[in-house]
Amino acid sequence: MTAIAQKIFEDVEKLPPDMQEETFNFVQFLKSKIIKSDCKIERAAPNGIALAQLMREASKKNLFSHIENPGEWQREIRKERSLPGRES
Repeated sequence: MTAIAQKIFEDVEKLPPDMQEETFNFVQFLKSKIIKSDCKIERAAPNGIALAQLMREASKKNLFSHIENPGEWQREIRKERSLPGRES
């Protein structure tokens, strides 16, 4: 493990579980950007088609299988929380 990877691991380990999950989702997003940049796309797909494709891929990966009650999860995720560097 590189020094930066070790530092990231240590910092993420200190976060609460919901923020660890957000971090994991962000890492998955970054990985998808790498995959997309490696693929040669002849022509950009319209947004609706691209969104449908992303949703199919997310469905195959079962990214949100841990969420037992989607409505409750959505209410919880929408609660206001302070942002790093923007504490009031």
